[in-house]
Amino acid sequence: ETECYCETYEKGTGNGKEKHILAKFSNFDKEDCKRAVSAETILESSAGFEIDFSTNTAKIPPGAFVSQRMKSKSKGIKSEARRSLVEGDKSVLIVRGIFADASTTSDATKLSDEILGTQNDQVNLATQYSACSYNQLNFYALNENIVNGLNVADGVVTVNSGLSVSGVDNSVIRTEMTNLAGGKGNADYVMLCLPPGTSGGWIAYAYINHWLSVYNDRWCEYPSAQMHELGHNLNLAHSGEGSVAYADQSGMMGYSYSQDEGPNMCFNGPKTYQLNWFPGYHVDIGNSLAQNGKVSLIGFVDDGAALLNDKMIIKLSSATSLGDYYVHFNRRAGFNTGTIEGADQVLVTTRPSGTGYAESRLQAKLGSGGVYTITGFGDHGDLVIAVESITLSTTTASVAVVDIRYGTADPTPAPVPPTSSPVDPTPAPVDPT
Repeated sequence: ETECYCETYEKGTGNGKEKHILAKFSNFDKEDCKRAVSAETILESSAGFEIDFSTNTAKIPPGAFVSQRMKSKSKGIKSEARRSLVEGDKSVLIVRGIFADASTTSDATKLSDEILGTQNDQVNLATQYSACSYNQLNFYALNENIVNGLNVADGVVTVNSGLSVSGVDNSVIRTEMTNLAGGKGNADYVMLCLPPGTSGGWIAYAYINHWLSVYNDRWCEYPSAQMHELGHNLNLAHSGEGSVAYADQSGMMGYSYSQDEGPNMCFNGPKTYQLNWFPGYHVDIGNSLAQNGKVSLIGFVDDGAALLNDKMIIKLSSATSLGDYYVHFNRRAGFNTGTIEGADQVLVTTRPSGTGYAESRLQAKLGSGGVYTITGFGDHGDLVIAVESITLSTTTASVAVVDIRYGTADPTPAPVPPTSSPVDPTPAPVDPT
């Protein structure tokens, strides 16, 4: 059975030295205990802890608000597999095609610039992922001159085929271009920019937790499609709202947009938590939540201006809940100025329990004074998420103070209607062919 201990110190007597002890918690919830990482998780209590040094036991005071965070603010414990996938410098091979009746519209120079910024394009796959991750994940052009006997320039290779494109299923052209380019080769990721004319009204798709993404001609050049499809490669699922899988427009795993220099935005709370770029700013709350607790939330754009106790994402988990709830402040500034929905509001989003591939659903967009209630959340009944205040600033971190408590509250305010939805991208296949 899992048991939780806290590492603490007792003031010594006589010589003034401190005595190191491990105190066993007598009332820490078992599910919350399992989520803690030994020697890395820091427990924080709004009322401190009651330590009995005579018995080496610790107790959470009644009514205290308890949260968990990792030791480091911007870094934390990740599995080697996750670290390898979502951190580091990743090479990209871009493939354009010349076929019997059609060619990829843009030339190699333009594609390289629009995707990787090699000619100083301002908003693209490379610039936005670097910004959103604070340079923890960076994409660059494959540094090779030849792939499969073909010349490569700034990460772009052009393949030639005698096949016709018009009216042909995109899978035929995809397979031909992949084979002619030599598959993955030494690249971390391969982006296929298919010529126009294939059958159907598709936009783009990618393979989950894989290296390949596929685009319908000019969609290769739009940052939202690039971010979205590489997101699938990084094991991210769609972000939806209501019954629509793509309707969460607060981040890049919703709809894609035929827009060249934007929209500048990143990912919602569940996706950013899954990417684990800011584990030190996570607050994991489960059945140990007792009465009241206030959290100061800052946006992802304000990492550099954060104060000691600021957080970014609150994750609410309960053994009695069907999934996890995520609360974050969607600050519209910097690299997130283009967020289309829920700007400068506190967003409540759900997803199935865990951090693997799963769709999320936006549940509420809360302004100052807004309230959202999770019915039957945990051991103590309904859980209330109330936004006490939102303070916006251009010189310091903007802050949303969120109060989380068990009890009752007024009905949730009606959400702000989302912007009209553009054409949604083709859903990504689950397994590569």
